[in-house]
Amino acid sequence: VIYIITIDEKPYTLHLRKHSFLPQNFLVYSYNETGFLHLESSYFKTHCHYQGYVADIPNSLATLSICSGLRGFLQFENVSYGIEPLESSARFEHIIYQVKNENPDIPLLAENYSNIWQKDQPYKYNLSSQETTLSKLLPQYLEIHIIVEKALMFTQFKLTVMLSSLELWSDKNKISTNGDADDLLQRFFTWKRDYLILRPHDVAFLLIYRKHPTYLGATFPGTICNKNYDADIAMYPDAITLEGFSVIIAQLLGLKMGLTYDDINNCSCPRATCIMNHKAVGSSGIKIFSNCSVHDYRYFVSKFEAKCLQNFSNLQPLYQNQSVCGNGILEPNEDCDCGSQEECQFKKCCDFNTCKLKGSARCGSGPCCTSDCEISVAGTPCRKSIDQECDFTEYCNGTSSNCVPDTYASNGMLCRLGTAYCYNGRCQTADNQCAQIFGEGAQAAPFACFKEINSRIDKFGNCGFKSSQPLSCNQKYVYRK
Repeated sequence: VIYIITIDEKPYTLHLRKHSFLPQNFLVYSYNETGFLHLESSYFKTHCHYQGYVADIPNSLATLSICSGLRGFLQFENVSYGIEPLESSARFEHIIYQVKNENPDIPLLAENYSNIWQKDQPYKYNLSSQETTLSKLLPQYLEIHIIVEKALMFTQFKLTVMLSSLELWSDKNKISTNGDADDLLQRFFTWKRDYLILRPHDVAFLLIYRKHPTYLGATFPGTICNKNYDADIAMYPDAITLEGFSVIIAQLLGLKMGLTYDDINNCSCPRATCIMNHKAVGSSGIKIFSNCSVHDYRYFVSKFEAKCLQNFSNLQPLYQNQSVCGNGILEPNEDCDCGSQEECQFKKCCDFNTCKLKGSARCGSGPCCTSDCEISVAGTPCRKSIDQECDFTEYCNGTSSNCVPDTYASNGMLCRLGTAYCYNGRCQTADNQCAQIFGEGAQAAPFACFKEINSRIDKFGNCGFKSSQPLSCNQKYVYRK
């Protein structure tokens, strides 16, 4: 993909290529007002993210999302620019602005971190003849689960950072977020050991807004692929830009993979800022890993087993194949599952520790279970319609605490006075689909565009294929593809 943009009256050509750091089945976890965990798969966002360079600008970097307009960063040698759409513009105009990072003068880690870890587990190494060279490394993948309280810099290492899932503490914080980053790290690690055990990830980050933190983060250095230390804390203070925050994440990941801070007298990054430099958080422009960081990483992957980086997993949550008591989902070998002790609304009906019914209770969870542990009478609404024309309200059947299976109108049935079609319980219009894929305000192209493209009878414009050959469109179907 090629874009031409103008900065200070000078045109720049961006060369972009789709960069996959979200798996196709990227998972988003959130909590409703009663504290129940909700899981949603976001399939339609995997095509949005692109990475590339600016033509004729050596070592430049462009990282953009092209959905809902252009959003992202352009990094030149000594300056960075942000780009985002103007919300009030009806002509798809964008604003480009210089990102001015201020050095927050806040250390990344507590002062005792280096002393503790260099004594027990040194991770500043000398190179040996048995090291693995970067050119011999297979592509590697680091899978991250990120939690958010109420950027891709690792290509030098042939390492792709994959965001496996995202959790939003949308109802309340699951742990106390008071205290310094190192206290939070211990608290977060204890929590995640119980609650994230079945979600695939190599490291879990807790991102916290803190107006004036003492430190910017906390990690266990040199412990990647060690499940006893697979947690990190990152603070987002007022003085940090999004570009600066991405450097914080990169530095924490770097420390976890055996990197150390650069000695400015012995480490170099030609025409760029070194990522593992203490002042990188407050700098603008291109950022790369120094020769020292490359040496550290080469030694680390050759000396220690980093097998978790060598798998490209499908990232399916493990609980799809096994029962987990307390997750709020009724699974095999469970009488009921009302969630955790804090979440359970049926404590007198269901034992939240064993997921077994208490006493004479007939049910202990589910939309068709009453507060008296009885199954709701047949005909009680249990799932409201989400679309007046294409979806139906479901009712309890009088024999189960669960709602009956979701039912909806047959796919292809006309709706909106014959101008749209039902699909999976929704009345689908071209405008709605465009808004769903590209963001609010996106609309379908004019009929003339559909007619021109779909009349080409090639792999882009057709009404299906037969024997691998594109089929022409009947006039009445040109707009409905």
